[in-house]
Amino acid sequence: MPLYAHTPNERNQWHDLEDHLRGVAERAKVFGDKFGAGDWAELAGWWHDLGKCSERFQAYLHAQSKCNHDRHLEGPSRVDHSTAGAIFAVHRNGVRGRILAYLIAGHHAGLPDWFSDEGGGGSLSARLGRQDLLDEAVKPGVCKELIEKRHPTSKPIGCSPHLWIRMLFSCLCDADFLDTEAHFNLSRAN
Repeated sequence: MPLYAHTPNERNQWHDLEDHLRGVAERAKVFGDKFGAGDWAELAGWWHDLGKCSERFQAYLHAQSKCNHDRHLEGPSRVDHSTAGAIFAVHRNGVRGRILAYLIAGHHAGLPDWFSDEGGGGSLSARLGRQDLLDEAVKPGVCKELIEKRHPTSKPIGCSPHLWIRMLFSCLCDADFLDTEAHFNLSRAN
């Protein structure tokens, strides 16, 4: 069964998940290469939508394909598709994976806090406890190529770690937006 990233565009073409992840990873790598972190940006691109491999997200997309509104963002009535990749990054890479987890978990809503003063489940520490979201997305034979990606080896150079993380975040968000826009707005695709 094919996996999709987004609902059909004006030509009634679904956005294939693997194509989207590859497109985001490639764009993010180009952006990240400008400051020596292309490998980090690329991996964030590959894992940012890992949660879209879940049956629940795929069912959600099919149900939403009949609606005429913006369907690629998360919200209260939407299925969380970013937490699975954040959890996977930490499982795969330990403490260093938290860098990727911040990028991935926040790629629609902004970089999350580690803890929330308001007791929110939106903090990264709370979201990383949602193992069920990763279990739904990563099953034998599903998204195998995604989970075999290598950990980045480059190190932050010439700037503070905080700035470096924000620059990586921008690489991922811009790449995701551009690839999604290319699917939905064919006249602006490049």
